[in-house]
Amino acid sequence: MIDTDIRRWLPTWIGGRRTPQPFRATSSRVSRLAAQYDAEVDAALQRLWPKARIYHDREFTRDRADFLLVVRGRGVMIETKVKSDPGLFRGSTLPPLLDRLQRDGRRLLVLVNQGDPSPARDLITTKLGDRGRIVVWSGPHHDEELHQAVEALLHQTTRHA
Repeated sequence: MIDTDIRRWLPTWIGGRRTPQPFRATSSRVSRLAAQYDAEVDAALQRLWPKARIYHDREFTRDRADFLLVVRGRGVMIETKVKSDPGLFRGSTLPPLLDRLQRDGRRLLVLVNQGDPSPARDLITTKLGDRGRIVVWSGPHHDEELHQAVEALLHQTTRHA
């Protein structure tokens, strides 16, 4: 089906960017939850590693992680995922990111706000091996799990940032 709404196409003719079709249907509630979750994750990273450098990629892409945390000269990519229900998290949006990080040799921690991450854990392990982890983090009461996962990734011998 051809998109004929001029309001969606006009910005692209004058140099603007068009939101990809799959992402336009995202509800504003989900967008707000994701932005709030990212802010909470950013605060947790600053709290747990006050001397670290934290880079937040604010552009929405499927093949780049949301954060890069650099601690003691070593980096961990952090991808955040917000689920609206407490069911299984399968990680269906992760393959482009996992493929890129598999080629780059970088470490990845996926943080999901709720649910059972077992299916996604299998996917991450298949693609990245011990260079990937997934943790359910929904607030300061989960800081210990976040801290342990990041430190385990940082202590690996691979020197990619």
